[in-house]
Amino acid sequence: MTATLNSLTLTIPVEGGRLKPSPGQQATIGTFLRTREGKAVEVKFARPTTSRSQRQNRFYWGVVLTAIAESTGNSTEDIHVVLRDRLLPRKFITLGSKEVEVRKTTTDLTTEEFTLYLEAVRAWAATELGITMPDQP
Repeated sequence: MTATLNSLTLTIPVEGGRLKPSPGQQATIGTFLRTREGKAVEVKFARPTTSRSQRQNRFYWGVVLTAIAESTGNSTEDIHVVLRDRLLPRKFITLGSKEVEVRKTTTDLTTEEFTLYLEAVRAWAATELGITMPDQP
């Protein structure tokens, strides 16, 4: 659950086509709605996403980036920036009258997206540097 003065985010199970909040979630919703009495609220339905796991992060920094850094003589941070810029998707936004490139960072990735990113990094390291990485934990 995430709650701020202006928003509330809950992950609520669905059973039989209906939301089934726990008693604690019901109480939280009630408290939030009382603070919004007489005002509108926005309701958004989405599949929950999870950001990369700590296990994935440790593997990325401790195994993958470390192996590449040791092989190339660069820092893990420099390798991270290069790979992030090379392998993560790009998008453009309009800022004033200019179009500006914006990239996701690895911290923005879901667990599934980070798994795909790790596979791309491992493939790049094998192809470009001849480094074979162990499988992800």
